[in-house]
Amino acid sequence: MFTIIDLNYEKCSSPFLSDELIKKMRETIEAGAKCLLFFNRRWSARTLICKDCGYQFLCDRCDLAMIVHSAPEKKLLCHHCAFETPVPHACPKCHGTNLLGVGFGIQKVEDDLRKLFPDTPIARIDSDKKRSEGIRLKEIQNASILLSTELGNTLTIDGIELVAFLLLESEMAVPEYDIEEKIYTNIAYNARKGSDIYIQTYIPSSDLIKHITEGNYRDFLVHTLAERKTFRYPPYGELVHLWVRDPSKERIRDIIYKLKNKLEILKTPDIELYFDREIFTKRNNEYGQKIVLKWLNLSPLLATIAKELFRNRWVSLERK
Repeated sequence: MFTIIDLNYEKCSSPFLSDELIKKMRETIEAGAKCLLFFNRRWSARTLICKDCGYQFLCDRCDLAMIVHSAPEKKLLCHHCAFETPVPHACPKCHGTNLLGVGFGIQKVEDDLRKLFPDTPIARIDSDKKRSEGIRLKEIQNASILLSTELGNTLTIDGIELVAFLLLESEMAVPEYDIEEKIYTNIAYNARKGSDIYIQTYIPSSDLIKHITEGNYRDFLVHTLAERKTFRYPPYGELVHLWVRDPSKERIRDIIYKLKNKLEILKTPDIELYFDREIFTKRNNEYGQKIVLKWLNLSPLLATIAKELFRNRWVSLERK
């Protein structure tokens, strides 16, 4: 059973939990069953929507959600290709001015859950490797509320009768061309197991919601392939992520600009190379930056530049 909760109108005692969902969770737990809640921790940044018509601001280049940034100046930024534009004052579809940035952090989600369900065992399922697998598994088995941060977690834990997506827009804000397919697959998987599915959203009229509730995978596939063809995503083009990691930001920039110069020398028409020189990750005292390469046929190009590119141990490739 699918229940779509429209956050534009639903009463909410918490910023991310509607009263309807809280009530259903309590009923499920009292019956001795488990609740599985999905929320993407990586993309707690806000995406922008129009509350009047449900329009979501997408990148013109990538068809992926634009993210609201407030510093150094307020703007919308695509985390996939680095395209940016000033935050608009009105919706381009209905011209309404009731715009809303939606998104919240995973820690606040967990804190509020513990306040609302103080006597209920809660476990977070994520890629945190600080705890041993044995301890993690015991926590999961004993918990009545499971908070999963990754769509890939198609769990086989017994007793899950309620599955909820706390904010569908947060999942859709992930800058991956196949994110809607991952969401659809995850929901279909849990629905086949007989779980009640609750989806909280500010855009209940979206095409994805329609395909999910109708359960028509063929229509979803036709719609998805048409979009991928327009933007030359696989299978109509090739997409590669190059990760450059180094203790020095300047060396990272140097590697990237050398790659850009090499592509210009090779005169590769229509190839798309995206990166944002201001967006860095940092792990183990190393900075990292993602470069996106998109073209109809990248394999010959990668073969041409491989020797020069990958002799640098700081560069790794991820084919999408």
